[in-house]
Order: sequence, then structure tokens, then C-alpha cells
Amino acid sequence: PILNVLGNAEFLSRPSVAIVGARNASANGRTLATTFAMELASAGFVIVSSIARGIHPAAHIGALEGGTVAVLAGGNDNNYPRENNPLYKDISDKGVIIS
Repeated sequence: PILNVLGNAEFLSRPSVAIVGARNASANGRTLATTFAMELASAGFVIVSSIARGIHPAAHIGALEGGTVAVLAGGNDNNYPRENNPLYKDISDKGVIIS
């Protein structure tokens, strides 16, 4: 097995919290995920999630300034869904993407 890392690998050694949830999340659910992620990241935790629709990108958006790790199943060159390409770029610049 090979672990592919894109971005700042130092985030992988910090304490982390995973935030996962529905892909068809409500607006309130996405807002809550963003808020939780922002508060946890400001307390020193790295947020870990996939980059699927719904709760996942909301968590990354909240944690982007404090630390976020996106986990991809299909490889770092296979971002899905494509609608998250701008977020994928932001995470690779400010966080870390692993697969």
C-alpha cells in the first residue's frame, strides 16, 4: 500500500477529529458542520473528512484556516465530485490531501 500526500504533511501528526455526515445535508446541517469545524480547528484540532458533497466540504471550509485533511479513496488525481475542485485546490494549498 502507498499513502499519497499532497500539501502540508505536518497536519497528519496533530490531534484530529473526523467530521462526516449526509451527502444530502440540509443547509442547517452544513452550517453546523462548518461551525463545529471552525471551533475545533481554532482549539488546535485538525479536521478530517472526505471531500464528497454535503457535510464533508462544509467541515473543510470551516477548518481551512486551522487545519484540515481531506481523504480521497480514488487517488489524489481523482477528485470527486468535480464541483469541489476549488475547495480541493484550497485544501492542497492550506491543508493536506491523502489517499
